[in-house]
Amino acid sequence: MQAIGVRVKLVEPGVVNADFGGRSFDYSIDESLEEYEDIVSALADRMSADGSSSEPVVVAEVIYEAVSDGADRLRYSVGDDAAEMLASRTAIGDEEFLAGMKAQFGVSTTSN
Repeated sequence: MQAIGVRVKLVEPGVVNADFGGRSFDYSIDESLEEYEDIVSALADRMSADGSSSEPVVVAEVIYEAVSDGADRLRYSVGDDAAEMLASRTAIGDEEFLAGMKAQFGVSTTSN
């Protein structure tokens, strides 16, 4: 892509101290969609339990760095939690990492 002037950068934040778990996560549960209740509850619990979040300005600073540093670097993590998660994914491989994420949120690991 660089040959046509396009550069790709991935900014990978961990938990951000924003209202995602509050106002941005507001929805009305359609009682006919019972299969979503467990995962939505697990996600809400996980988000409220995490005390290590980055401030939005830190994410903005990393985005600015990514677009202005002129480097060929692909990945930019934001926050200690993101760095730990990305290191874990690298160490154990995608398949095991995804299985762990599914288990954490109560998602079935079997195929339909």
